[in-house]
Amino acid sequence: MRSVGLLHSKPKELLATSFYIPLFYTHIIFEGVALLTGWSQFSKRLSNRNLSLHRVLGKIYVASVVVSSIAGLFIAFFTSGGIASVLGFGSLALLWLLSILKAYTSILKKDIGQHEKWMIRNYALTFAAVTLRICLPFSQAVLHADFLTSYRIISSLCPVPNLIAAELIVRKKSQLPVFAPKAA
Repeated sequence: MRSVGLLHSKPKELLATSFYIPLFYTHIIFEGVALLTGWSQFSKRLSNRNLSLHRVLGKIYVASVVVSSIAGLFIAFFTSGGIASVLGFGSLALLWLLSILKAYTSILKKDIGQHEKWMIRNYALTFAAVTLRICLPFSQAVLHADFLTSYRIISSLCPVPNLIAAELIVRKKSQLPVFAPKAA
């Protein structure tokens, strides 16, 4: 198999295994499905007008995140960039999986408030794929950083701005102060 795109830097021995290519494409495809279905879950109009469609899209989203995060965890061990990238992508995959499980168990308990909060956090993690793809070329073009250095840093930090934004949204929706005052 000819390696293109992200696969061109992988060792031929890894690409020849029976597991890497299927896991790689499973991760990419289901990540795409999650990105495409996830945004619709934040539409109050959709959930109010067509709750059954909201639920169907939600189940597709949950299944996509579960599948993609598990595949992502496995392929994280073979990422370019060394231990920083392995830990970055591995942590992202685990947080992505755990947060979707938290969101799903919250809705099973009919705790809509917690479900919404965890879905906001989870979609922020889903969107880390987009953040990575925006920041990598930016770091190279504007900051003149080489690819590998950029990749090591951004693979570890790509979820951070998204999670900060998500937490600000969660706190605003919960009417909590963004920065809680210290106790006396």
